[in-house]
Amino acid sequence: MKDIVGKRFIIAGMTIDVISEDGERYVTRNITTSETVYMEKRVLENAIKLGEADEFK
Repeated sequence: MKDIVGKRFIIAGMTIDVISEDGERYVTRNITTSETVYMEKRVLENAIKLGEADEFK
């Protein structure tokens, strides 16, 4: 998958910024609550492929 670090996505009602990669996870920041969220890479990448996560522009 293309590099998604530094991009913003809307997924499951959250707007998240992808901060960095950490092994098999992405470190993201939930914009609404300012919390750090760790997401499995495959979960976020599959959501993007299936159209369940949209890039926020």
